[in-house]
Amino acid sequence: MMKTLSYILLSVLLTSFGCKKKNLETNSSIEFALNKSQMVNSANVTVTNINDNRCPPNADCITAGKAEAQLSVKVNGETKDLTLCIGGDCNKVGLSDQQTFSVASVNYTVKLVEVNPYNTFEKAVVPKTVKLQVTKM
Repeated sequence: MMKTLSYILLSVLLTSFGCKKKNLETNSSIEFALNKSQMVNSANVTVTNINDNRCPPNADCITAGKAEAQLSVKVNGETKDLTLCIGGDCNKVGLSDQQTFSVASVNYTVKLVEVNPYNTFEKAVVPKTVKLQVTKM
């Protein structure tokens, strides 16, 4: 009887720790594929476009280039469209790697951490992904 109870308790514990949260509550970077939504800190985040024209490593480029990610962030039925940018040319076009906005008196900050893979001379078709940090303040 005690052995059976131990197995049941162990099964319940393993099952509860193995569950995945649908709404991520984190300040760490989360990877997003194009047009795939994820819930982060009560916000539904979708990357709607990725444009990457950064200069490849060891290349002679006129400018450093930039990588832009266009996002749709939906909170409580309200949608905010954002454009975030990383790379040497972002300041030239007035873009930043992060934006803060408010919905229902709650502030959110979304930061573009990475756009991968980084451009190379090879023209391999590899889908781009972005890493974002979404913070509920």
